Amino acid sequence: MSKLPRLFVQFLLVFVLLAVSAGTASAATPSKWTVMVYISGDNDLEPYVVSDIQDELAAVGSNQNVQVIVLADRGPGLDTSNGDWQTTKLFYVTKGMQADAASAVADWGERNMADPQTLIEFVTWTKANHPADHYALYFWGHGWNWHPGFVMRDDTDNDTMEYEEKKAAIPALGFIDVVGYDGCNMASIEIFDLWHGYATAVTSSQEYVFSEGIQYDLVLAQLTANPNLTADQLAIATSQSATKDKTWSAVAVDDRLDALLTAVDEWSVALNRGLPANRKKYDRAFGATATFWRNTEDKDLYDMAYEINRLVTDTEIKAKSQAVMAAVNDVVLHERHVNGYKDMHGISIYHISKASQKAPYFSYYVGNVDFALDTGWDEFLSAYVGSAKK
Repeated sequence: MSKLPRLFVQFLLVFVLLAVSAGTASAATPSKWTVMVYISGDNDLEPYVVSDIQDELAAVGSNQNVQVIVLADRGPGLDTSNGDWQTTKLFYVTKGMQADAASAVADWGERNMADPQTLIEFVTWTKANHPADHYALYFWGHGWNWHPGFVMRDDTDNDTMEYEEKKAAIPALGFIDVVGYDGCNMASIEIFDLWHGYATAVTSSQEYVFSEGIQYDLVLAQLTANPNLTADQLAIATSQSATKDKTWSAVAVDDRLDALLTAVDEWSVALNRGLPANRKKYDRAFGATATFWRNTEDKDLYDMAYEINRLVTDTEIKAKSQAVMAAVNDVVLHERHVNGYKDMHGISIYHISKASQKAPYFSYYVGNVDFALDTGWDEFLSAYVGSAKK
């Protein structure tokens, strides 16, 4: 090769690299917030996928301060709108965008949204391509806190994202400032403990989430108007947006959660110690504790401590119950409920009253859920149902 062509090639290569570098630097300039929405719609929720993207997320869309990235999977049969796409699409959401194949920045093919590796790849790709000072991650799909066989159901792959799978995946996601669950029954102490130290706040519902759920247009409008919102403030704004559901809350899961975990652990030990003398009072207290539609194994944690404190005269148990109530108040950033749920306070806890209720979930709870592994709650439940009359 002659000297001139070689110099020309080198010049051209440098020019291309500089151009690519300039484009990458522009794309990689951090925004204030990047909002990620992980939509598992390959199931009976499919009819809501397109409308949530178009009517809510794209009603506001992305801007230089707030970027909105969606990974959405649809399934066959229930919704044929927008070209009836059924593979997993990656969207950079812009104002007024249509949720169709032409608007997607990538087609990831048929992905299993219940596979934690899909979640890891989505978050990793988003952070690399749309960096920000702060990140929010919303899980859109089916839920039932830690219970196996429900969360982020994907019908094509006949799979769900189990607690231990998400637990293994969370460290690979990096820190997430706000985690939101647009799915049923996720506002439990077990899920808040799962994110303990990996996020600042989690926002979710103690009860079933119906068709509306989080109103993303209201959340993004607030965030766009004030991109300097803190993680607490964004979690609160998300909780406030869910006005069509029976309950919703925003809960701190950083080091502020430590006091609640300690309080419940010490309360569990005290309840266990006082079980022989107070069994009947416990029965009345647990029977009076607020619970949920079609989900009697989840009870409101604050209300449970309140009822124990009200009915049990043992001074240690009363003091530990009061400590739980105080700790709940300290971590709940926002809570709302309809009138019929007046005794809800934003955090649920798993509870069973007799040995026959151990099946099918108790052994899974004891063996997999960090909250059970790290506190005495499961030991108390085991002793309590073991002493119940058949």
